[in-house]
Amino acid sequence: MKVSLKNGMYGAFIAVGLLIVLIYSIPNLIKPGPALAAEVTNAAAEKHTINVSGKGELSITPDVAYLTFGLVTKANTAKEAQNKNAEGFSNVQKVLFDIYKLDKKDVQTSGFQVQPVYTYGDKQEPKITSYNASQTVQVTYRELTKIGVLLDDLSAAGVNQINGIQFDTEKRQEYEIQALDNAMNNAASKAKAIAKNAGKELKGVINVTQGGNNVIPITYNNEKMKMADAAASSETSISPGELKITSSVSVQYEF
Repeated sequence: MKVSLKNGMYGAFIAVGLLIVLIYSIPNLIKPGPALAAEVTNAAAEKHTINVSGKGELSITPDVAYLTFGLVTKANTAKEAQNKNAEGFSNVQKVLFDIYKLDKKDVQTSGFQVQPVYTYGDKQEPKITSYNASQTVQVTYRELTKIGVLLDDLSAAGVNQINGIQFDTEKRQEYEIQALDNAMNNAASKAKAIAKNAGKELKGVINVTQGGNNVIPITYNNEKMKMADAAASSETSISPGELKITSSVSVQYEF
């Protein structure tokens, strides 16, 4: 019996067509049916969440102060003003290093300049009459109860410009973690109260987003310094007060 080539080709085409149909039918065969899909959807819908925010605050005593002060000298020439400034600042260094035994890394020059002083007349060009040399220093100081005495000694040594004092802490990370603990406890208390009123119990934390940590330093500017001087009878009195450290979180709980 002879089979024609034409019939053999038709048979091959039919086999290939059946194979293609079978391949495209496989995903539909393994796709979950309507009952299974509904079960998954209902499980997701039954997951209840509570979103709350928490705030933590900590009040601490400062442990470091940053003092900014300067020495301004005046002379007829720029060189003379600069030399007078260097001579006066050597007395300041004796107070800082010889009397108060400060580490050199805690004393930093933050500014130095020499500028002409002008006089102005009617219909006349400005005229240089003298020169000012100024040097500004920032000191890191940790003996907070002695700040007033230090300022008095610096003034006696020639310092004639006190720009201000900023109180801060060198244990910032430690205190920020404590404030963060307080924020998380605050969020948990809120979530428990909400769940209790809803007749539910918390199952755990799903997500946490940390907000900003904030340390509010205490600053004495020039005006406050003047008020402190006026209130003192014999020596400058400076009170460090308290620092406020705050932290915030956003927490999502499941219940």
